Amino acid sequence: MYGTEGERLSMIVAGDAIVTRRISSCEVDAFRQVVDLVRSADVSLANLEVLLCDYDDGYPAAQSGGTYMRAPPWVVDELTWFGFDAFAAATNHTGDFGIGGIEATMAHLENRAVPYAGLGNNLATAREPAYVETAAGRVGLVAACSTVVPGTVAGQQRSDMGGRPGLSPLRFDTAYEVPSETIEMLRETSETLGLEGIKRDAKHQGFPVPGEDEEGFTLINADGENVRFVESDDGDSTVRMEPNEDDVAAILGRIDEASRQSDWVVASLHGHEGEAGGLNDRVVPDFHEEFARACIDTGADLFMGHGSHLLRGIEIYDGTPIFYSLGNFVMQNETVTRLPTELYERYDVDPTATPADLFDARVFDEEETRIGFLSDQGFWETVVPVCEYEDGVLDRIELYPLELGFEAPRSQRGRPLLATGETATRILTDVADLSSPYGTAVSIEDGTGIVEI
Repeated sequence: MYGTEGERLSMIVAGDAIVTRRISSCEVDAFRQVVDLVRSADVSLANLEVLLCDYDDGYPAAQSGGTYMRAPPWVVDELTWFGFDAFAAATNHTGDFGIGGIEATMAHLENRAVPYAGLGNNLATAREPAYVETAAGRVGLVAACSTVVPGTVAGQQRSDMGGRPGLSPLRFDTAYEVPSETIEMLRETSETLGLEGIKRDAKHQGFPVPGEDEEGFTLINADGENVRFVESDDGDSTVRMEPNEDDVAAILGRIDEASRQSDWVVASLHGHEGEAGGLNDRVVPDFHEEFARACIDTGADLFMGHGSHLLRGIEIYDGTPIFYSLGNFVMQNETVTRLPTELYERYDVDPTATPADLFDARVFDEEETRIGFLSDQGFWETVVPVCEYEDGVLDRIELYPLELGFEAPRSQRGRPLLATGETATRILTDVADLSSPYGTAVSIEDGTGIVEI
């Protein structure tokens, strides 16, 4: 039989897989239940948020995405053992070990014939879909990243110049909407500081003037990023994030291509952006919502979001699931074996100390109280959705709650265990509450969430 007519396809998508140790050695029943679940699907996809490289494959970058996310190359064998078939690989950690780390990661995936999307030797190959062949049809995956660390975007290839290895970006511009009187005050302050003079000098010498061709007023920073302000319509102050139109068009073009070259298409976005320009919270920024819906309109059969390290809501848009963030699937960032001096300095730790000292300083205060985003229990809880399609149409979504060992010691924390009892109910209730604003209803049956289609 050709195509998928009359066929069922089961698909699992998971959030961030940060694996730095062997996980296949774990014999805990609750862990093995998750393994069995992932293996049971026709296709299982996850976000690979580590670089597969040895320490001599590349140099640690001066600016990283946070923890320098290097993992032994055999980590991908652990994940394929788990049952995963392909990976989104564009993340804010893409450049943690420079070009060498990117090239090594791609080589280790390709040598194992593991499909991946979001990375490439140039921008065109970073944008292109990856494909997985299944008994129920061909699945295409297109991946991008909105939390872009400078220097990690793949370079556009030319006829006379090669591109640059890197990720597929969904860049965005941030504008601060403020009352008109605030903009006038900023202009006066900029003039007093001499910043407007710098703009005039640049224009006189034929150099680009920051903000000249943009709406509103741009307050320049001679040493770094500039800040753009626009007048608000209602006099209130807010933050507006606008996606790069060229990036959106390029990504949607690849989704359209994948829809013509495969039976199923998954669009993936890695982004840490949250409320009002913040990071790692439960709030989905408007441009993520707009982009996800555009992906569906273009031909995606599922949208998988990740990056915030926390669960976010689920939307059923035109009969198609949008998972705005699937949180952490495996979280072993506290057992990276080596880290560069820059990270020790960031947390005010003696550079002669060890990674254990660094992670202690990062996670605990002087009273041994857990601090920072690792102290949020939601960081260590997630769901795995199982999506069932029949005759090309979404038929059912089941949500399996997972816990990653919030109270466990560092050596045990981060492995996904199937949650039960009150923990399962709490996780699923959280998902239901987060999904409610999208008009999505989630019921709980025997410790599993059922999404109303």
